[in-house]
Amino acid sequence: MVIIVGSGASCAYGLPSMGALAEHLNIAVPERISEDDVSALREWERIATSLAAGEGLESALGEQPLPESLADVLTMAITDQVRHSEGAAIAEILQADQVSAFGRLFEHILRSATHADVITTNYDRLIEVHAARAGVRVDSMYYGHTIGRMDAALSREELYEARAAPAGRGARSVTVRPRPHIRLAKPHGSLDWFAHDGQYYRSDLAIPGSRQIIAPGGNKYRLGYEVPFDQQRNRANLAIDGAASLLTVGYGFNDSHLQTHLRSRFAQLPAVVVSRSLTSNALSYLSSNSSALGIEATEDGAGCRVLQGGDDLELDLPLWDLEHLVKEVLSI
Repeated sequence: MVIIVGSGASCAYGLPSMGALAEHLNIAVPERISEDDVSALREWERIATSLAAGEGLESALGEQPLPESLADVLTMAITDQVRHSEGAAIAEILQADQVSAFGRLFEHILRSATHADVITTNYDRLIEVHAARAGVRVDSMYYGHTIGRMDAALSREELYEARAAPAGRGARSVTVRPRPHIRLAKPHGSLDWFAHDGQYYRSDLAIPGSRQIIAPGGNKYRLGYEVPFDQQRNRANLAIDGAASLLTVGYGFNDSHLQTHLRSRFAQLPAVVVSRSLTSNALSYLSSNSSALGIEATEDGAGCRVLQGGDDLELDLPLWDLEHLVKEVLSI
């Protein structure tokens, strides 16, 4: 199974939605642009006008590359907003009486598999925290602890264990196999990734270097083909290509880095799409696969609407919430 996690899943823990992020940027970005940076000021004025007219953040930022100085300001402002909310979300996961729905789902999958592929387009570290709370290992392509260095091979090798096994006639052989783990792909980067002096690191410390996240906007597609995002994108696409089934949680199906592979594979696979509200893109994907299930909230959020092959069924259970879904459907 491949699990794709979008911003809707993080919003459930109080992290900002795209709308809330747009409101923050409207305040924070103008304060950070230099008065002498005419091109950035002009471009931001265009974006702010579009936001004021009701356009979504992605649409307002447009498809054309932004001035580099404005892209840097956006990255810093987004980082500040997500980090501000992330601490409370992490505390909620760690202090809960039981392992979260994501953690229990990971445990459930790994009872019968050596790994589960998880792709998230979010910058936050909530997937990593869900896994840690459940005692599930994570391969993120970074090797090390206080400061981890990007090294896909060492990150993978760290998860292998050697076991002695009888080999006959008194001899013993050693077999090497992977410990159960999450194989994580973050094609848009992460708040704890940095580039410094030509190297790429992961750390929660305030280390020198530029933070490695891809902000929304026209620069997004190009940056996805640069280090370190290219390896993460390739991992995500390989996971989609090899998937036996798909589960998406809070994902809007509007990411250019995944859509080429996802569009063709989605129509062929058993799939479940879970979100508080299914986007028009999500509905388009669901229409391409008559066996796929779409689950979204009813207007009051107390129940859910289940869509499959043109049929529409309302249930009194809020199965759009992953917590209820894994409890009621998987009994975990």
